[in-house]
Amino acid sequence: MKFISILTDFGIDQEYPAVCKAVILSICPSAVIVDISHTVPSYDIEEGAFMLKNFIKYAPVGVHVAVIDPGVGTQRRGIAIATRRGDFLVGPDNGVLMEAAHFLRIEKVAVLEDKEYMLEKVYSSFHGRDIFAPAAAHLLKGVPITALGRMLDIKELVHVPRLPPSEDETAIYGTVLRIDRFGNIQTTIDAEIVPKKPALTMRIGEKELTLPFVKTFGEVGPGACLVYEDSDGLITLSQNQGDASRLLGAEKRMEVLIFK
Repeated sequence: MKFISILTDFGIDQEYPAVCKAVILSICPSAVIVDISHTVPSYDIEEGAFMLKNFIKYAPVGVHVAVIDPGVGTQRRGIAIATRRGDFLVGPDNGVLMEAAHFLRIEKVAVLEDKEYMLEKVYSSFHGRDIFAPAAAHLLKGVPITALGRMLDIKELVHVPRLPPSEDETAIYGTVLRIDRFGNIQTTIDAEIVPKKPALTMRIGEKELTLPFVKTFGEVGPGACLVYEDSDGLITLSQNQGDASRLLGAEKRMEVLIFK
């Protein structure tokens, strides 16, 4: 299957994602295109990187494009990454590709600089259309990554800094990773390191609370808060049929403590 996935922060109320897909199809008409999401929070490279890795874990081999690119038109590089599994990752060199790249194991990296594999006119504000979509389509057609531009040392790639959770004798320390559309508060804390107790005492921001540690939402009544291991293996706070983030005043990167 000739398959390209696309992840952007372009939104769905304007034509930008569809234009990128049109470019891909004009170069590779047989391409199957999968939309991962186009509603990544604007400019949020960290969340985009996390979403791309989560998709990659379940996706077949393909070409994967991520365009969360607040530095578009600047000196930041456009890159393509060849991986051990056979996938290609295409996007800006700002860290958005790196969680997926490390999961898939990096083999080669090319700087996107050969104009033969771009649109004829490249605008400084729309590299998703003019550079990344064409590069992905050409890779899907079988153009070798080495044709796209000079090879780059893996050590030169930009990473998104993220502090891993830590712990001491009294608590486990993490942060709010993201808040989904239901108001669920996903943390950076791996469920594996959390004590298996019926309830957990936690602090999120300035609020300290004790919540039932359950498997799913329906184990508590409507409106009640809970803690559970989510589908990514992380600790998440939720309100059954409610919005925990609004109730608790949670924000991205807010400190979270779980007391032992």
